[in-house]
Amino acid sequence: MQALLAFKQGLVDDDNSLLSWGREVQNKDCCQWDGVYCSNHTGHVVKLDLGGQSLQGTISPKLVELQDLEYLNLSLNNFSRSQIPDFIGSFSNLRYLNLSNAKFGGEIPYQLENLTRLEYLDLSSDEYFYGWFDDSIYAKNLNWLPNLSGLKHFDLSSTNLTGVVGWLEAVNMLPKLRVCVYCEYLN
Repeated sequence: MQALLAFKQGLVDDDNSLLSWGREVQNKDCCQWDGVYCSNHTGHVVKLDLGGQSLQGTISPKLVELQDLEYLNLSLNNFSRSQIPDFIGSFSNLRYLNLSNAKFGGEIPYQLENLTRLEYLDLSSDEYFYGWFDDSIYAKNLNWLPNLSGLKHFDLSSTNLTGVVGWLEAVNMLPKLRVCVYCEYLN
């Protein structure tokens, strides 16, 4: 609960999407909070689904305390060109990561290579179409990608991969990959 409250504290929630997140008696069970899902067996948070909530601000490193997290969706929010936090690479149980159209910027952190259980990765953006390509997410290399051997869905649409060498070889090292959006444009 404390990790989620620290996460909320770093956010601007003008739409009150996280109104159910609180310390009040009626809101003490974080497994009942909107967008938070817990394991029936352990009671630990396994899913955080906050896509499309118009959230802004920064992501607290306290979030890393949710070590049982398997699903993280922060898509369609506004993180004001901040870099994808490298501590996301510490979620060793993560199977689903969707940061699409969340207005992240900067280089894709190589720490994502630690997400060896990941099956779904979406870092796409539609910002290129609005002329913001220069400030978008980019990669200097994809050396981290082959470690994600369980990846089935991969989307880097409108991610700046200018100058990435050997990218096709990195993608071809993913034995379970079924969907690779944007791959056909990078040949």
